[in-house]
Amino acid sequence: MSDLIHQLLAWVSANPHWAGLAIFVVACAESLAVVGLVVPGAVMMFGAGALIAAGAMGFWSTLTLAVAGAVLGDSLSYWLGYRYNDKVRQWWPFNRHPELLLRGEQFFKQHGGKSIFVARFVGPVRAVVPMVAGMLAMSPRRFFLANILSALAWAPAYLLLGMAFGASLALAGAVAGRLAVLLGVILVAAWIIIKVVHVVYKLLHTRGLPWAENHLSQWSRHRKLAWIVGDLFNPEKPLSRTLLLWLCLLLGGTWLFLGVLEDVVSGDPLVSAGQSVFGLLQELRTPIGDRIMVAFSELGDAVVGLTVVIAVLLWMLWKRAWREALYWLAAAGFAVLAVVVFKYALHIPRPVELYAGVASYSFPSGHAAVSTVLYGYLAMLSAQTLSLRWRWLPYAIVTLLVMGISFSRLYLGAHWLADVVGGIGLGVAWIALLAIARHFHLPAASSINGGIKGLPYIALLAVFLMGSWHINARMTDDLQRYAIQHSVKPLFAQTWWQTGWQEIPGFRVDLEGEQEQPLNIQWAGELTQLRQTLKAKGWNAPPPVTLTNALSWLSPNPSLAQLPVLPQLHSGQQEVLLLTYVNPDQTKSPGQQLVLRLWPSDVRLEPGGGRLWVGTVSGLRMQCLPLICFPRLMKDFDVALTEFESMRPAVERKSVERASVNEDEHRPTRYQLLLLR
Repeated sequence: MSDLIHQLLAWVSANPHWAGLAIFVVACAESLAVVGLVVPGAVMMFGAGALIAAGAMGFWSTLTLAVAGAVLGDSLSYWLGYRYNDKVRQWWPFNRHPELLLRGEQFFKQHGGKSIFVARFVGPVRAVVPMVAGMLAMSPRRFFLANILSALAWAPAYLLLGMAFGASLALAGAVAGRLAVLLGVILVAAWIIIKVVHVVYKLLHTRGLPWAENHLSQWSRHRKLAWIVGDLFNPEKPLSRTLLLWLCLLLGGTWLFLGVLEDVVSGDPLVSAGQSVFGLLQELRTPIGDRIMVAFSELGDAVVGLTVVIAVLLWMLWKRAWREALYWLAAAGFAVLAVVVFKYALHIPRPVELYAGVASYSFPSGHAAVSTVLYGYLAMLSAQTLSLRWRWLPYAIVTLLVMGISFSRLYLGAHWLADVVGGIGLGVAWIALLAIARHFHLPAASSINGGIKGLPYIALLAVFLMGSWHINARMTDDLQRYAIQHSVKPLFAQTWWQTGWQEIPGFRVDLEGEQEQPLNIQWAGELTQLRQTLKAKGWNAPPPVTLTNALSWLSPNPSLAQLPVLPQLHSGQQEVLLLTYVNPDQTKSPGQQLVLRLWPSDVRLEPGGGRLWVGTVSGLRMQCLPLICFPRLMKDFDVALTEFESMRPAVERKSVERASVNEDEHRPTRYQLLLLR
């Protein structure tokens, strides 16, 4: 993928005229009648903005061509409608799909002249409204005024969004590709989960449940099957579709849990798949990703769950909802008891040792099972207080939360895939069984009036307050608990100084082993010693990245010293030493900044047992786009290293030339390497 992107950037940079022509044609076609229905012009403008951020295209020239193309496309559509009027209705596809024009006419009549401006940003009517304006004899002067103004707003909007995206990719690339992938996966997964829950809920109520109702109702007439379904599917009694849904979830959850349990006991392919997932996720780990996942995991910890149980129980008791309180205690109590029983009975070890006692066993995941039961049961109660249109929302929110907690257990290496899937199956089955029992014993109306109303807010408040406190209190300890254990091998210090330095990896490793800039520094000694030595030469630790100083990227004319320096990762670890230097003599390196980063290697030097540190000395330069400026890495690493060496730090040093294979470029790469001790 990275090779493809580099080839695209190279082609656009080498052929700016063809790229500009493509932007013009796409912008025109996107606004042209009929054609605009299938041309993804907005997506192309977004991509053009990303290319501008990458430096492959110019902003003003691209903006001019996009605006010109958009104006021309709308003008041609207007002329067609003005020239041929009602004859347009006989053209394909309007003769087969008259609703396309009808929708545009309704939109135009509703919004009048401003519809030309608004329609530019509304997909379904974008390519029709200009033609409708011509058919309805809109004044050319009014049309062209709205046309030009809308193009001047449309083109910058999508280009700037693309530029912000491209700039964020550059910034994310400076941090680490795997972090960008992780955050992207989280955002996309969150959107997919919410969308899927909404769609599935809607389909079940509009198609799935009526179909099941018709077929299962026939079972109650069958003499041999009637005892299974009983009064539930009695045709003389109206079938509750919600009850039918819970019955399906009960069967599905039970089948899922028992199927996973069988695979775990027999060692079926799901176990091998879990080992592959474990290895893959450990490769994607980053410090920031660890913080996100630890926070999710802590929302499923016992202290947060217990707080939610107590808060909800007290609310029900205060409302005198005695039966609701019993069902709530049954939900929480069984979830905890079932997890403990299965862990103790099966003795499945975790991927890594994290806990003692029964908690040291893996199957099923307590976080997945208990959070599914607690938050899922609360979602069921909350949905009853909402109108039919919004009942899917609590399930979507809870699904997102449970999936986040469950995925965090996989990411942190606390559980196998089977543990999490089995825990979710167990939780779903128990919720469904309670929901069915509750349906026959607690009428919905009396429950809402007697204890459920207002309950979602109590639960959300409990999760937020206790979750926030627990995350803040436990983050440091849990980061250490779930940290990846790296193996360290011994190496004689003199051997390293003579020839052993060649055995140390030569490039910073990013996503899936992708090699970034060369590691041109190796330091054998204490970090405090090197930090003090370099500070005497004018090097300083940059301020940590915060939301406040990150806003300096939006300053009109910032200096590099004002911009925060983003951290970088090597083999999943954040640098342990980060220093910057700005040469006071700007005639030598105007607008540039040196950055030194060091990471721990997997080598321990003997005798003494000191750690060997590897790192990079690189240069940063300012790149400014409309609305945003950010530091970009300079590719000439030897120049940066030469300037660093010219400062003559007060330590023993040795400069060598290194030949290392850059696997991304499929060729040997030579660069300068500085040894310090």
